[in-house]
Amino acid sequence: MLFAHYRVVATIILFSGLAACSSDPNKTVRRPTLAELTPFSQSKLVEADVVTAAQLQRVYQDLLALGPAAAVRQKVLYRLSQLNTRQLELAELSLGAEQQALQQLIAEYQALIAEFPADPNNELIRYQLARSFDLVGDSVAAQQQMQLLLQHYPKSDFAAELWFRIGDIYYSQAFYPDALSAFEQVLTLAGPELRQHALYMSGWSHFQLQQYPAADDAFLQALDLTYHQRRSADQQQSLREELQRVLSISLSYQQQATSLLALLKRAEYRAGPAAQRPVAYQAGLFQALADFLFEKELDQAALQSYRLFIDDQPLALEAARMQLKLVQYYLDYANAIAAEQAQQDFIGRFGPVSAFWQQARPLEQAELAPQLAQYLDYFGRAGYQQVQQASAEGKHAVYAALVQYWQQLLLVQPLLATDKLDDSLLWPDDVRYLLAEALAGSADKPAALALYQQLGYPTRALVARSFSSEQAAYQALMLSGELAATPGNTAEAATAANARWWQQQHLFVREHSTHPQAQQVALNQLAELYQQQQYAEIESYARRVTDWPHPEHSQQKLVTQAWFIVSQTELAQGDYRQAEQSIQRLLNGDATQNTAATHAELSSSRRQLLQQQLASAVYQQAQYSELTATEQLSNLARLLRLPASDYHQPAAYQQIAISLEQQAWPEAIKLMQAYQQQYPDSAEQAAISTALLNSYEQLQDWQSAADMLSKQLAQLPAGDAQRQLLYRMADYYWQANNSEAARLAYRSYANQYSEPHLPAQEAHARLVQLYQADNDISRRNFWYQRTVSAEQASTTGTDRSRYLAAEAALQLGLHEAMLFNGITLKQPLRANLQKKQTHMTAAIQVFQASMTWQVAEFYSQAQYQVARLYQQMAAALLHSERPAGLEPLALEQYELLLEEQAYPFEELAIDIYQQNAALVTQPLYDRWVADSFSKLAELFPARYRKPEVYLELADEAY
Repeated sequence: MLFAHYRVVATIILFSGLAACSSDPNKTVRRPTLAELTPFSQSKLVEADVVTAAQLQRVYQDLLALGPAAAVRQKVLYRLSQLNTRQLELAELSLGAEQQALQQLIAEYQALIAEFPADPNNELIRYQLARSFDLVGDSVAAQQQMQLLLQHYPKSDFAAELWFRIGDIYYSQAFYPDALSAFEQVLTLAGPELRQHALYMSGWSHFQLQQYPAADDAFLQALDLTYHQRRSADQQQSLREELQRVLSISLSYQQQATSLLALLKRAEYRAGPAAQRPVAYQAGLFQALADFLFEKELDQAALQSYRLFIDDQPLALEAARMQLKLVQYYLDYANAIAAEQAQQDFIGRFGPVSAFWQQARPLEQAELAPQLAQYLDYFGRAGYQQVQQASAEGKHAVYAALVQYWQQLLLVQPLLATDKLDDSLLWPDDVRYLLAEALAGSADKPAALALYQQLGYPTRALVARSFSSEQAAYQALMLSGELAATPGNTAEAATAANARWWQQQHLFVREHSTHPQAQQVALNQLAELYQQQQYAEIESYARRVTDWPHPEHSQQKLVTQAWFIVSQTELAQGDYRQAEQSIQRLLNGDATQNTAATHAELSSSRRQLLQQQLASAVYQQAQYSELTATEQLSNLARLLRLPASDYHQPAAYQQIAISLEQQAWPEAIKLMQAYQQQYPDSAEQAAISTALLNSYEQLQDWQSAADMLSKQLAQLPAGDAQRQLLYRMADYYWQANNSEAARLAYRSYANQYSEPHLPAQEAHARLVQLYQADNDISRRNFWYQRTVSAEQASTTGTDRSRYLAAEAALQLGLHEAMLFNGITLKQPLRANLQKKQTHMTAAIQVFQASMTWQVAEFYSQAQYQVARLYQQMAAALLHSERPAGLEPLALEQYELLLEEQAYPFEELAIDIYQQNAALVTQPLYDRWVADSFSKLAELFPARYRKPEVYLELADEAY
């Protein structure tokens, strides 16, 4: 029966092989043999018998005994072999007998092939021979016959089956590349069922070669086929689960879910785009991978499988279910932080405002509604607790988040099944009340107001247990007041907001007069009428407060305030003289309209307020435009004699303003000094300081002005303002003839500020003058040098700064020239000559620096001094002390040598004198040009003592 049930055995072995592979990828497992595959159908080659096989067998045996012709004998032998094969298939034999029968068949098949090698039926004979070898366990001989069959009959109907069995043999022998080649042949030849098995075995071959992506592709293609095979549902589900598991094993050797996602993106689905693969199918793969990883205790990798699917398929219901699994995992492991984050992600990805929700079917929304309601309720309550503890700056953000929670919860609640309502969750109107509060806190006040109004003045019974309608109405009232007071409203918007605010107050006082704040609201309306100067209605609105409909709830202090507002009407109308008298009467306790209870309230804060108003009335009288300055000052002085009030400081400031306007500088200075002492924190201190400084300037009190700036300077941080103030202070000390203070101030400025360039140079110049006055030549020259160096380094020089630098360089040169002239060339001549040359060089350098700035006033002098230095050096050499003890001849030689040394200096002097004299052509003619002509006349009298030379040069100038 083994041969007869070949197809059943092959199928059983294939399924058992699948299970074995999934259990241990490294274990060698027996694969289906050729004999276990589907048998060849006789109908392909031979017509169905009309007699029994036994009868035909006897007939063919008898025919052979007759010695028929060779062609007939050949046909009979082939037919007889098929009958023997069929008889073995149908026989009930023991394993030993069956093996013996198979050996006989093998011998018959081999004999036929040997005797008739070209017979067309050898395709079937070789197939049966290979199958028989496989059944007796001779896989080498079976493989050899299969290879011969495929070699002789490459298009055989058995090709796919044979290639599969060859691949299976190679696989069992661990020849995985050869196995892959064989399975690839199967894939090009086989039908869907065998193709699925070939894909499965190809996947395992790739796996054994550690070619995991290729293995994934093969397993996935095989898995794709399970959704389209005509097998029973149980068979397909079993095979599907097995393929999912082996695919998970392969993926576990890679990057798990990341590799799976890449596989699904690249692998075609039924020869079409990968995107056509059903989402539920993909979800099953990710779930199978997660289950496998959880089984292997790779929890984080398993969770990542969920996350990647959720990211890749955000619109799939399966993604929402996986997100819930993430939540449950974290809850199971008591990871509260991660669980809350996962719940937040669930709301964001799958809640009512998500893209998923917008395209989800009602049944899908209903499935997620209970969890969404639970999470939204939880986070809403948590946010409500958080906002109670948040700082004023942080409340806005928390409220904005709460708006999202409550709005989404209201969208979800109608989807909850009535028989599954969780009574622990907030009721709908409670959520609306909390939503209104969150909207107000997140600055969406119009929406909050509308919601409060619906709840405060409902048209149906409220479904709430945490607030009352009057509470909501009061919140609507407060919010409408805030909206009315919002700055930046247009005139039209402000009018509409105020109208709503007024209507809300009326409605609240009328509908909720039992509320503790209702009488206060009525008083607020009275105050608003007063502020709007609607004096005709003051009395009637005051009666609404004083004659409260619930006397037992009436608040006396509010009644007193209402009578107080009535008493303030005169003041509000601007009759300040009459208002002064009325307030004096109230403060003195003889106001006839006040009851005893009202008078009792005129203590402490109320009395202070009246005193402030009294001061205000007097102050306002001082503002009348028809008053003279003297009358204004009289009113202000009367005010300042009253108890201290908020109007004393403005009055004192106004006194100063009037005095300044009258140019009463000494009086203004006294008032300003008193103001600075009495109101040190006043915002007008800066203006007072400016005015005080100006007053000192008007009086030319430079010392006081400088002392004032000195105090201000100590309070300023480093910066340009401090720099300007320091320079101005130094100037004031200079004008006050306070040389020491001026020197210190200018020196501080010069040492701190090299920029702006011109003020720094002016400071240097002032320091030069101050040190010159003290005859401190060293420090004077120091600041001269600073002036020169600063100008040389600056790129922002002006005519003025260059003038100062040119003068400084000239003066330094003159100083060096003086030192030069102070040295006599006497023995030892070399040392004295070196000193003299040093001073000459230094002098020439600064003279030349002065000349570079092209200041006419100093240019000719500097150039003249350079020539003079050369001339003096020549003269000094000629008149230097001669060495003692020289012989006449040696002395003569020495003097010739001196003349040779002096001559170049004299030539340079002449050249420079000539250059200076030539300045007359610029035209420039001053003392130094004239002196240059004089020097040239001394040196070249024949040329320069002629009048026509001067006329010639003068003509060139013009």
